[in-house]
Amino acid sequence: MKYIFTAIWGIICVSVLVYGHYHWNQQTTAVKAVQPVITVEPYEQEVDTYMELAANWPETAKEQLKQSLESEQPFKVLFVGSSSSEWEKAVTEGLTAHFGSEVIQTAQHTYDQTTKEIVAENKQLELAAEKAQLVVIEPFLLNDNGPVKIDATLANLTKIMAGITAENPDTTFILQPSYPIYLPKYYADQVAAVKQFAQENNITYLDHWKAWPATDNPDIKKYLIEGQKGQEGPNEQGYQVWGQFLLDYFINKKAN
Repeated sequence: MKYIFTAIWGIICVSVLVYGHYHWNQQTTAVKAVQPVITVEPYEQEVDTYMELAANWPETAKEQLKQSLESEQPFKVLFVGSSSSEWEKAVTEGLTAHFGSEVIQTAQHTYDQTTKEIVAENKQLELAAEKAQLVVIEPFLLNDNGPVKIDATLANLTKIMAGITAENPDTTFILQPSYPIYLPKYYADQVAAVKQFAQENNITYLDHWKAWPATDNPDIKKYLIEGQKGQEGPNEQGYQVWGQFLLDYFINKKAN
């Protein structure tokens, strides 16, 4: 009888252990099933990174960039100006290095013409055809210097921008002067007028002249090419100053 009781008791203990183990596994599985898994999507991290890089941009351009990222379409920047635009290479290389060519694409149109000639030949239609979300214009001030008065330059600039927005209403514009020269005289008045025009029309103005020696400082000649017609454009050092200023604007240093 004692052996029978012991055997029964052993069976009961084993049964309890087996049931307890099964019940514990069921509870553990249930907890794992309802445990929320919190992850950060890599895509969201990339968007935040790109937006931080573009922190200095105009708000409308940043919004367009965000929309381009969400739709997985490239954002396009168009650089427009006179033939003295070698800085564009450095800026394009910098944008590609930080954003990637699949995120940002660039294009450049340069004209060795006055604004009057550009408008007369409807060059603004060429610019509109690029369908760029951001257009950076150096408004041909040295080309206009003499042949075209500043009031006419600003009127032509307005026509150029209007021609672009007629095709692409959401375009954002940035204005910048051409390169500085030593003792610029009337040219300085042209530049001041464009800066005021930008302020009055809520257009971002990139004053890269601040990065050069002052225009009344003879040292500025070290950054320019001296030719038969005088100061004919930036040299390599001048383009480096100009390009670096633009890079510092388009690529937020704090994001690096």
